[in-house]
Amino acid sequence: MSFVQLLITSVLLNVTGNFLLKKGVLTIGGVSGEKTKLISELTRAATSPFIIFGLVLYGLSFLIWLRVLTISDLSKSYPIFATIVFLLTTAGSMVLFKENVSALRFVGIVIMLVGIFIVARN
Repeated sequence: MSFVQLLITSVLLNVTGNFLLKKGVLTIGGVSGEKTKLISELTRAATSPFIIFGLVLYGLSFLIWLRVLTISDLSKSYPIFATIVFLLTTAGSMVLFKENVSALRFVGIVIMLVGIFIVARN
């Protein structure tokens, strides 16, 4: 696979994993972080199919990311990866979870996309 194919595959697995993790957390009622609830919350999380599958996809994304780092410069790959993940996660969160995104965040995304264009060309 080429650099672009590997990068996009890693991005899509990462983003999908994030969506599944979010769905899983919503399904189990969240994670409070309180010491008294930690064991029960971790048990619910560890048995949630959404969270389990989300972690699997995250792991696959990580393995493919290692290949990306083998064939490309980190200074080029990571800004592209992070921006595309941010863009797709934001768009998907709006659609799937009905999250509100401010106009200022949209401006930031546009600036990041311009940055990707500059980084990818060099």
